[in-house]
Amino acid sequence: MRRLIALLYLLSPVWLVAQQKLDYQLQVQADLLKKTFAVQGNLSFETTTATTDSVNIMISKGRGPAKLQLQGGIAVTVDTSLSSSGDVLYHWHFKRPQPVGARLHFTYAYERGDAPTFQYYLDSSFCMAGGYGSAWYPQVMARAADGTDDYIRGTGTLRVTLPEPLMAVMAACTLNTTKGAGTRTYEFYYAQPDIFSLYIGKYTRQDYQGKMPFYTYCLSKAINGDDISRKAASVLDFLSAEFGPLVIPNFSVIEFPEAVAEKTGIGGASILGGVVMPTGALREFNYALFGHEIGHQWWGNKVLSKGSTGAEMLSEAMAQYGSLQVVEHFDSTRAIHYRKIGYPGYLPDQSGLGYLKNAAAGNDEPLATLSSKNGHILGDSKGFLALELLATVVGKPTFHKALQNIGEKYSHDGLSWKDFLQEISAAHGSSLEWFYQQWFDRTGAPAWQSSWQQQGNTVQLTVTQKDSIYQLPLEVLVTYRNGTTTLQHITVRERVHQLQLSVNGPVETVQIDPYFKVLHWDDALTPMAQAQAKVVRVLNLRIQQKPDEAMALARSYIREGIRDDQYGVEFSLYYQMGRIAAAQNKTDEAIGWYQHALQSVSRNKELLAYTYYRMAQLAAAKNDAALLEWACNNAVTADAANQQADGMEAKVQLLRK
Repeated sequence: MRRLIALLYLLSPVWLVAQQKLDYQLQVQADLLKKTFAVQGNLSFETTTATTDSVNIMISKGRGPAKLQLQGGIAVTVDTSLSSSGDVLYHWHFKRPQPVGARLHFTYAYERGDAPTFQYYLDSSFCMAGGYGSAWYPQVMARAADGTDDYIRGTGTLRVTLPEPLMAVMAACTLNTTKGAGTRTYEFYYAQPDIFSLYIGKYTRQDYQGKMPFYTYCLSKAINGDDISRKAASVLDFLSAEFGPLVIPNFSVIEFPEAVAEKTGIGGASILGGVVMPTGALREFNYALFGHEIGHQWWGNKVLSKGSTGAEMLSEAMAQYGSLQVVEHFDSTRAIHYRKIGYPGYLPDQSGLGYLKNAAAGNDEPLATLSSKNGHILGDSKGFLALELLATVVGKPTFHKALQNIGEKYSHDGLSWKDFLQEISAAHGSSLEWFYQQWFDRTGAPAWQSSWQQQGNTVQLTVTQKDSIYQLPLEVLVTYRNGTTTLQHITVRERVHQLQLSVNGPVETVQIDPYFKVLHWDDALTPMAQAQAKVVRVLNLRIQQKPDEAMALARSYIREGIRDDQYGVEFSLYYQMGRIAAAQNKTDEAIGWYQHALQSVSRNKELLAYTYYRMAQLAAAKNDAALLEWACNNAVTADAANQQADGMEAKVQLLRK
């Protein structure tokens, strides 16, 4: 799963003024072979104080103009504007203000077609119509108290008619189907307001009955839907105990093709009552991945952030915090790897090292005011570790009880960052302002050096903070010459802090924060982070959908040369260049960049297996049997040398088929 650009939660960043009782009656007629996707129906909602004078409705640009009409003879003027992604925003201005609570009715009809945009993709065998980021149906906009706009969630009935054997899939709803002449109509009923995401393909459904029904919708026969549903159900049950109950009718795991993930840059998503993942992410259950995506059922679905301040922390970082709790519960021996260098098979930069690499690359922001471009990059690296430390300071039972209370108290009206901090402080029973200021309101991470000297049964320990001063609750591991150890707890507050530790024998080593419980500039990680900063700059441009800029920057670094390349920087740059070329369908060029990577003096073992695998994918696409077999064999060998972290054996079997 290292191929994923980012695991996108794709959830609303702000809570709107009101749900406005928005309801849809919507019909879709889709024929993937003909590349048609016709949408029609009606919608209605009640006006609020924010919508008595005007209403905004967003819809994707399709084939020809959309027919969007306001019913009831209300006098209006209409103008339109285009978003940066090509969506059309219709501005309805009422000539006379409407009463608060008046119900407005609209009808609509348009042909969406196959023009791709973020979260919308259609080819001859598959369609992704994700509701977040792509207005494939008319989506009513509203303004939050901080002036930001976003979609309103709605209830309703959606009917999708398809030629057989295609199946329509949606989550968090009830379903009825009717059969026609060579077609089947799927009727989805949403009793709980949602943003609608629709997936169409030749699916099979595997059911699992846990505390609620679990469905896995598979496109590939190699996916073990029963195993996925059983383990996902255990993760959901565990997080329900930590975060509180959920009210959803069922839970769905929905596969989408690997090729679509490659073309769109979407590596996975959490939607209300489900998760959507590419084939590669479902071949082997990954606790960090599923913990994160299922964590969004609370943080981004049950509890929506109110306002832009802290929005990424209340959604992305909180979901990642949930992911860490899942790993600590189900796979505790690898929790330290997750915190420090990344969980095996998951995105490695979602870790302490990932943050340090970005900070070294000059990409850093205060967590409380993260921009959307850094929601994943920093929220999923520094953010979740700061929350983990906060939970440690408060005490996890107290912290999780506070999260449960927050879930019940703010699930309707939304949660502001200020509310969140106040609720945690109240649960703790004393001010946590010192913690909030040093971890949420400023950039950076602590750095320290230490020295110690033993005198009898006492160790004199000196800790010197190098840059900004933090109040740090730290663990100290004392290892004795006879091999035994003791773990002690200290708190460092000053730039130079001296303290005495009681010991009971000759001491061999004294380690501060041996299990990386506190994000810091670790002696082993710092040179890696500084060296990999070049790669991070290129990768971030790629994530931001700026392939030409990313390629130009990578080329400039290659021309400059990489001195003393101990950490596979040249290798990683060529790998990123291969990814960029492959996404642009430049197959031969991409293979060439991967070959350059393999010729580098120092290789990145975390990317080596995937370098071969990506060459195998390209070889399969161009029917180059010899290259395919060579690349597959080397992918498996490289993966075995890296403790099979990427599950290449199963991946290459599918390619060979």
